[in-house]
Amino acid sequence: MDIVRIAWRNIGRNKRRSVLTALAVAFACTVLVFSMALQRGSYADMIRNTVHAHTGNLQVQRTGYWPDRDIARKLTGSAAMLNIIDHTEHVVAAAPRVNGAALVSYGHRTFGAALFGTDPEREKGVSTLADVITEGSYLDKTDVNGALVGYVLAKNLGAEVGDEIVFLGQGADGSIAASTLIIKGLIKRGVAEMDRTAVFAHIETIQEAFSLYGGISEIAVLLDDDKYRPETVRQLESALRDSGHDDAAVLGWPAIMPGIEQSIKLDWSSGIIIYSVLVLVVGFGIANTFLMAFMERIHEFGVLKALGMRPAGICVMVYVESLLLTAIGILAGTVTGSLIVLRFQHTGIDFGYSDEMMAEYGLDPIIHPQLSTLVLAWAVGIVLVIAMLVAIYPAVKAATLKPVEALRHR
Repeated sequence: MDIVRIAWRNIGRNKRRSVLTALAVAFACTVLVFSMALQRGSYADMIRNTVHAHTGNLQVQRTGYWPDRDIARKLTGSAAMLNIIDHTEHVVAAAPRVNGAALVSYGHRTFGAALFGTDPEREKGVSTLADVITEGSYLDKTDVNGALVGYVLAKNLGAEVGDEIVFLGQGADGSIAASTLIIKGLIKRGVAEMDRTAVFAHIETIQEAFSLYGGISEIAVLLDDDKYRPETVRQLESALRDSGHDDAAVLGWPAIMPGIEQSIKLDWSSGIIIYSVLVLVVGFGIANTFLMAFMERIHEFGVLKALGMRPAGICVMVYVESLLLTAIGILAGTVTGSLIVLRFQHTGIDFGYSDEMMAEYGLDPIIHPQLSTLVLAWAVGIVLVIAMLVAIYPAVKAATLKPVEALRHR
């Protein structure tokens, strides 16, 4: 404790030098906290936009349905499953769907399309389908022949709201699936594939056309927070199995959209490297400050040695001083960085990118930084390790000084 007390008194003896050293550490910590929070926030926005756009946090499908998405591999007893899902903790909403592929025609034009049969009322709670209508209106639950069509697909077909389109595909039993739909609205999600191919219609209409006899392809489930996804998956698997639905599989969004999870992991790994290089550069600045402090105190170290202080004691004293300054800088940097993050956590930061470009990656032009324990741990850990390493040299150098030479130094 005596060495800590002495080190603390030495810090207070030259306030200007101590403040500059602490500021260097604080700057590095502030930059890291904000940058990492912004990066993690972009991931949270990406996940939130992805699950709200279509997939949900998780989906209940028949075992083996994914990834081939064979329409014949259908789930039955969806009403009972929906009842179980609706009463599961952390579930906000759930919507049954039928997914099919077909050729869609209007006049003399024909294009391939992805057909989605859904419950209009339940779909509102799971996805943002009702919010991306650019023209026309949302599906009326009583109008079973209505459809929402991607605006690019409608443009390619030359069709408008109110026009009747025809789709032709293959049913679950190998029969011809065909029917007519009336365009009630055009949708624009910003994702090229969806805008170019998507057709949403009433689930009963698609079930009948594709000979599913009440079967469904999936149930999309939205949770109040994605952090509860693993726990909810286990609960639903157990509840569905206990209720006799042994053919049901519960998949989280990472299994359905693995590319997003992989891109997040890759970006985070590369970000750690970039942050390490950044702190390494700042570390040289911290090292320079430590060395300047050492050069200014050579005469002092010579006096201490002449009075009988052991080299190990000088080494420990200088190192503890550096650690105390680092701790002050980290505390100041963490507080400053956290305040900046909290300032923008709810309002977000508009980077001015085009909506279309950001939507391709499940992002929004406005990114919300996200403060978390992981962000603070990484930021503090990186700065602390760098500072501890660069503090070794001046501490050792001070311990190895020769008293006679040190006393002559001015």
